Amino acid sequence: MLLLLGLLLERGAWAQAPAEAAPEVTVTAPRGQTIGGIAPLMEISPSELDSYGVDNLSDLVEALRPMTRSSRSDQMAVVLINGHLAGQTEFDNLPREAVERVEVLPETVALQYGFSENQRVLNFILREHYRAVPTRISESGATEGGDQAVAADASLVSLEDEARVSVLASYKDSAWLRESDRGIDMPDSYQRTLQPEKTDAKLAGTVSRSILGVSASVEASFESATAKSLQGLADDIPLLQSAPQRTARIATQLTGHWGSFVWGATAYYLHVDSNSSSETEVDAAGDASVDRTQSAFNAGNLQLSLSGPAASLPAGPIVSNFKFGLQYQGFGTQEEFPGSALQSSNLVRSVRSVSLNANIPVANRNRAVLPALGDLSATFNAAVDNVSEFGTLVSMSYGLDWNPIEKVHLNGIYTDHRTAPTVQQLRAPSVFTPNVELFDFVASATAYVTEITGGNPGLSETDDRVASFGLSLGPFLGKTVFSAHYEQSRIRNAIGALPPITPYVELAFPERFTRAPDGTLLELDDRWVNLQSETTDDLKWGFNLWAPLGPPAAPHVMPNRIEVSLFDTWYLRDTTLIRTGVPVLDLLDGAPSDIAGGQPRHKIEFRALVYENGLGGLISATWRSPTVVGSGDPNAPDAIFFSSLATADARVFADFERIPLTKQHAWAHGARISFAVTNVLDRRQSVHDDTGLTPIAFAPGYLDPPGRVVAISVRKVF
Repeated sequence: MLLLLGLLLERGAWAQAPAEAAPEVTVTAPRGQTIGGIAPLMEISPSELDSYGVDNLSDLVEALRPMTRSSRSDQMAVVLINGHLAGQTEFDNLPREAVERVEVLPETVALQYGFSENQRVLNFILREHYRAVPTRISESGATEGGDQAVAADASLVSLEDEARVSVLASYKDSAWLRESDRGIDMPDSYQRTLQPEKTDAKLAGTVSRSILGVSASVEASFESATAKSLQGLADDIPLLQSAPQRTARIATQLTGHWGSFVWGATAYYLHVDSNSSSETEVDAAGDASVDRTQSAFNAGNLQLSLSGPAASLPAGPIVSNFKFGLQYQGFGTQEEFPGSALQSSNLVRSVRSVSLNANIPVANRNRAVLPALGDLSATFNAAVDNVSEFGTLVSMSYGLDWNPIEKVHLNGIYTDHRTAPTVQQLRAPSVFTPNVELFDFVASATAYVTEITGGNPGLSETDDRVASFGLSLGPFLGKTVFSAHYEQSRIRNAIGALPPITPYVELAFPERFTRAPDGTLLELDDRWVNLQSETTDDLKWGFNLWAPLGPPAAPHVMPNRIEVSLFDTWYLRDTTLIRTGVPVLDLLDGAPSDIAGGQPRHKIEFRALVYENGLGGLISATWRSPTVVGSGDPNAPDAIFFSSLATADARVFADFERIPLTKQHAWAHGARISFAVTNVLDRRQSVHDDTGLTPIAFAPGYLDPPGRVVAISVRKVF
């Protein structure tokens, strides 16, 4: 139906739908004009975009991340398309070739879109006239065998001035990976999967056009996904677990102008059906007992917004964004366990919200207002959410943004954000998964347990407080930028799964553990919990460097170049207080944080791109420092040593339309082939105890099941 509608509306267009968790506000900037009077920090030309060798906008945003990193946080940039907030369907549908240029805007622009002032903004300016049918097929597999996956997608795209139409269809199939494929020597390793078998099919479309000066859009999508896994044997009978899910969404948006203000109205409806079946044991007749769960999630949202200059000060206008929203959520579940009656539950939630964002100029060099200070502005955000069963939750943030001199940018921001647990975290049905492998630091042994996951109706709201201070220098030599930010995070009642099992974790949640008389762990209840507090301090600093290869083809254009990005995250503090009366866990000094050990002191991220005349190569590498983890018992630490780990991914591509030897051929138009290798050196972390032995829970196959994976992708734009 969407395809037919798109074909009927020759000058139709398409726009974004709001995200489920955080509805979006749309502000429009006419083509070629600044947004809110704020000029871009930099612009990226089409030839420069070609050098990344990516297929769609989603991949392009990730490729641009080192360049668009904010000095205030490590969050992804806010993404606009022709001044509109972008939806996920537009990410998937729009090909790179549809983009005319990209504007990188400062963090203060995010306020105009209802976001906090700790994210930069990317504005993708599309070509005025463009029609194409991008297609792509890919295949991947591990060099050790297994982990095969095939994927295909095709889309129809039509751009005509501000009108847009797109339809996308995609399919992906991934085979499961068994423990036996990675040499894990267990009696039932052939019937236990490290990675499930997955299938995913999606159909989505968007249509948008301008009606009487009002931008109107609609988006709809349907997705069906299934995951199947093997959970070992019971009396020589394989235990199968499956989890199909279907998701449907429809959204609409209206945007218009009212004097110097921009108003917006968005609405969406989301429906998600989820099911699971887990074979947990076998009875005397040889029949498997099956635990079944069903859940249905429905959400509707209406949001109104108004953005623009609220008042004028000597240093400039106060740019503000006001939002009002109404939200409905319904979550119903059914649980059916052998030998027990059918259990049903239903939770209905309503949310009324209002928020105000403002950027208040204090000093302005160009306006001669306190020119000795350069450019200085204050930012403010306040939000009130009235959540049924949780009452009124107030969040706020405030900060300063300072450019004392050209190419020097300082900022500071403090946020206090209160959120209620989601309906899924409260009421998700319990799922029992047998034979889950984990390391029990209490017994210093690998355990195979029945793990229970699901919701917890006793969860409390979370209070997340963050103070961040940032510095940015540049851009120099084109687009070379140095940035650093220091962040303190204090979270009360953090919602999460249980930390790795230590004596203190079991002391705090004794009801969550079931052990045999000899101390062997049999069952772990890993449903969501509130942790008393989490405290982290970290410093992230680095640079993104551009260097041209040869003279530019045109002024301010450097398609042939080398781009290098290097960032170091230095963790200064990372502690967790599980409950009052239990010692604090120091993740930097002996407490385990995850399957890869404790929290490393340093994490270094390196990225390098080389591009010349249609041929490109990209390498991404990560290094994390070693850690030592103990049981938590000072009298018997039973230390486990986790080595440092360096991994690298590589990708090379050939864009035949731009290679001198092939660009004259008709078949080369829109043709690209890419070859990628994940974990090029097939590195896995080395783990051993005091005796030099590696516990089976830390076998290489568990730490990184696929290992080295190679993938080839062929793309053609018709």
